[in-house]
Amino acid sequence: MGFNFMISALPMAGVLYSFRISDPVGKGIVILLVLASVAVWTIMIAKHLELLKAEKADQLFNRAFERQANPMEIYLRDLGLYKDSPMAKVYSAACLAVRREFEVQAQKQSRQLEEIDLSRERLSALQVDAIRKVAECAAADQILLLEDQMSMLSTAYTLAPMLGLFGTVWGVMVAFEAMGQQGMANLSAVAPGIASALLTTVIGLVVAIPSAWGSNRLNEKIRFLSVQMENFADKFAARLQQSFLYE
Repeated sequence: MGFNFMISALPMAGVLYSFRISDPVGKGIVILLVLASVAVWTIMIAKHLELLKAEKADQLFNRAFERQANPMEIYLRDLGLYKDSPMAKVYSAACLAVRREFEVQAQKQSRQLEEIDLSRERLSALQVDAIRKVAECAAADQILLLEDQMSMLSTAYTLAPMLGLFGTVWGVMVAFEAMGQQGMANLSAVAPGIASALLTTVIGLVVAIPSAWGSNRLNEKIRFLSVQMENFADKFAARLQQSFLYE
């Protein structure tokens, strides 16, 4: 919406005229920036929908987890209901680590794996700490997935103004060179060239401003989800201590 407002505020006839009289370098830069703008808005919209979906799924999973007396209950019963939740993926990795610890204990005690009863097994403090680290690693992996393509946004709002400025400097240089060849300082002759040169800076800012705003908003949401997952790793370890720690 912000992009459309900025575009509508520009004198479109002047923009099109400036584009037509631009040299090939200026036209190439404008086309590149327009394509970058399309890519930026595509990424921002897709990432916003992805994070919104993840946040809602995390909320559903967290409420279900809080209602369970046994921290392993969702893992054994209906984990598939929360496949869109990054927090549920952290939980699944931690529960798998718990199951492996129980299987190792069963093997040491010469018991069959079928004899494992997750509601009656016990864990040591060192085992709980190891499981916490597994959950923290899984949370870090999910954070990396949430941050996917965010570097493209930061690249866009960093490089777009610089690319636009390069086009402007290039266009002004060409305009003054043409004026020098004519041997006269005629404003009406040099003004169109300068106007076309300034077009790249305008388009660069049109790309950079929404990219910077969108990137900041998306990073705020990613930080929120990241903290939630990191807190969940600690909360899961605490629940394990309450349910399975040796007394």
